[in-house]
Amino acid sequence: MRTHAVFFKLPRRDVESAYKGSGRGVFPLLAYFAALCVSCAASQPTPPSGPPQPDVTTPTPATAEPPAQGLPHLPPVTGKRPDPPSIQVLARVELEAVGDVLMHGAVKEAAEDHRALAEPDGFSWLWAPIADLLSASDLTFANLETPVAPRAGRGTHSFVFNAPPGVPSALRRAGVKLVSVANNHAFDQGRPGFEETLAELEATGLAYVGAGEPGAESGPRFMEVNGLRLAFLGYAHFFNQDGNACPPARPEKPCLRASLLDPDRAVEDVRRAVPKADAVVVSVHWGEEYQSQPREKDVELAHRLAEAGALVVLGHHPHVLQPIELYPCADGHVALIAYSLGNFISNQSRNYEAGVTPDKVGDTRDGVLLRASIVRRDYGRGVVRVELGAVSWLPLWTENDTADSERRRLGKARPTIQVVSIDRALALVRARLAALPDPLPADRQGEYLRLRRREELYLLRRTAIAEVLGEDLEAEAPPPPPNPASAAGP
Repeated sequence: MRTHAVFFKLPRRDVESAYKGSGRGVFPLLAYFAALCVSCAASQPTPPSGPPQPDVTTPTPATAEPPAQGLPHLPPVTGKRPDPPSIQVLARVELEAVGDVLMHGAVKEAAEDHRALAEPDGFSWLWAPIADLLSASDLTFANLETPVAPRAGRGTHSFVFNAPPGVPSALRRAGVKLVSVANNHAFDQGRPGFEETLAELEATGLAYVGAGEPGAESGPRFMEVNGLRLAFLGYAHFFNQDGNACPPARPEKPCLRASLLDPDRAVEDVRRAVPKADAVVVSVHWGEEYQSQPREKDVELAHRLAEAGALVVLGHHPHVLQPIELYPCADGHVALIAYSLGNFISNQSRNYEAGVTPDKVGDTRDGVLLRASIVRRDYGRGVVRVELGAVSWLPLWTENDTADSERRRLGKARPTIQVVSIDRALALVRARLAALPDPLPADRQGEYLRLRRREELYLLRRTAIAEVLGEDLEAEAPPPPPNPASAAGP
């Protein structure tokens, strides 16, 4: 695999620590400016002593040379120049994106173990701690990396997925409004399962991108949000199984195909979509699995898509996070490129133990909630542009107690799996630590150790995420809503 050199950089905190360790910093700068001020004061002429002298300035004779030709005579400034009109935001869409929704068997079992009367299948519980964050935007995107084929399904096993209709329903209730179906697992349940998946999404009211009639498989899918028209395109660089060929003609049902990535065609698709929309967002299933840096050819394609007019590029497939880039295009607009959003939920890295197994083993449980504003700005004098506004990310983590000794001690047969906000989980742990007595009685020391280890885990994973995505865009999650069912993790 050939990765792109621009993303191999010293983490920001290492740069800062190197800078501080070199002896340079704010205090030498203050000393320098203080010395400069003293020097300037010493260089001023000393006023003469004694009585004041009369003004003996020689008047300018009438024969003095006229002012140089060509220099305009400027009138005196008689008042304050009026402030320029402020830049106005005419429309705004808050976009969010998460990574791969992987329905491993243990994930579905965890949902089943948390069924409630209001939701018989329990899938909403899997991301309940962050449901308010998912629904805080105008449009949230996810990569649905599983068929949804309850009738056409032909079984599951390793690397072959299927999910019940409760999954897209739970995603939609949490605030997800658009999913990509263009990924390598699209035909895990064959062509019948692929067609049933699209029908289930339509029935649920969950929009999708990455499938359509021949010639329009990639889209665009247009969505009108807050007065802005967004065009979404979706692609996958391969499929694990066959099934994308159209069956014999069926008058009652059009042929639908998944979108297979052709780089040149994708760039042309973006160019054609630009005049029809205010902003173009591209979803691409690409990259090398379990690699935290993008391939050079993916970086080149991302830049081509941006130069063609894409405002946002959302990458997925590696199952780990990859860098976020703010790419300045030749026409002046800045494109947001997320090379991999990692996993949103899965049963990967289930045996990871912080501080025991290598840190990299936990990478598939790291996640991100990417947030970006798309705004229409009026700059005045008839100049109006749709462009990126604020961009930030929140760190996520998939809790999984498969290897937890406490689970075995309690005799739990199946693991608990749930997505949490690292910021919120860390705050909850620290609140519980603060509530423990000091000094600790002997019977509370086990609890204290578990909390301290959990605190170390969250700090370690937040640091690992920031090293990949960059700290400049990191944000902190707001406190959870006052709802115990959605505020606490496992």
